[in-house]
Amino acid sequence: MTILNALTELYTKVVGSAPAPAGSIGDMVHQMAEKWPEAGASVTIDASLTKTGQAADAKATGDALNGKAPATHTHTASQITDLPAAPGNATTAKAGLVKQAAAVADAVGETPTKAEFDSLLAALRAAGIVANN
Repeated sequence: MTILNALTELYTKVVGSAPAPAGSIGDMVHQMAEKWPEAGASVTIDASLTKTGQAADAKATGDALNGKAPATHTHTASQITDLPAAPGNATTAKAGLVKQAAAVADAVGETPTKAEFDSLLAALRAAGIVANN
């Protein structure tokens, strides 16, 4: 296909059924530019924003977006549906939520006493880190 043939086909598509002017490539491009359809004349605009394969109307799109929540919009957790349930307390069989254990005093000597060890165990049990007896 020659450039002139390609431009003739393009001219016919742009202008319609009118025959392409005879002459040079420059003449054809000039004529095509003068007869180019007005902006939007050959494009179907979907102002309803419901049709596929058509350009969306910018104002209709903007208006539709303006009706949506802004980026700064927030909800509390109780207003959100379908949130996964919080995990329950940890057990010996499954992981779960535990509290931080209460502070326990450091052992006084090189070897912890029974009372110091029992104090640590009590704090761990109260926090749910170690199972109760």
